[in-house]
This record gives sequence, structure tokens and C-alpha cells, in this order.
Amino acid sequence: MDFDAVVAHVRGWCTQPVVVVLEPDHSVMPGVLHEIDSAGIDGALFAVADPRDPDARPTGIAIALFRDAFVSARVADDGALHLHQGRIEIIVRRRDASSAPPPGR
Repeated sequence: MDFDAVVAHVRGWCTQPVVVVLEPDHSVMPGVLHEIDSAGIDGALFAVADPRDPDARPTGIAIALFRDAFVSARVADDGALHLHQGRIEIIVRRRDASSAPPPGR
């Protein structure tokens, strides 16, 4: 999967509940995925918002995709997107809004 396919894949999940896991730190961020303004970078930025509050605005950056740092990506058998960028692995899973975040692996 190349960089443009990864960005398109993640964009396809916008407005859906997801869990984002950053490894090796095991930062877990559940919420509804939104793309945010990425003007000025060669990449794409995504944030998550609280799925329990329909008026919640996304905060911070959950996924920062940079073309020049992208290494590889694949979709696992369980549907999770695993992408490697620099020393970080970003794992994104779609999920039911009421379910608890899954473990990182």
C-alpha cells in the first residue's frame, strides 16, 4: 500500500468511530475520526472527537501522515490498518462507538 492509498483509506473512515494506537508508546486514542487542516505539509492530519458527544470537536492530532517519513502500510486480517512512519507504528481500527478500545496488537 503506497502513501496515497493510505491517506485515502484513512479518509474513508472519517466520521466513523475508530481507535488509534501509537507504538511503541502504546498511546490509545478512541473517538470519531476527523480530518483537520494540513495546509503547508506534504501529508494529512487527523484528530478524534468524543463519540458520546455529537457536538464534540476533535482535539489535538491523533494521526499525522507525512509523505517523506512514510515507510510501509498494510491492512491486517482483522481490518486494522498498520502503518510504519519513522520509528512509530500507527494502528487504526474501526470500532463500535460503545465498545472499549482494543489492545495495541
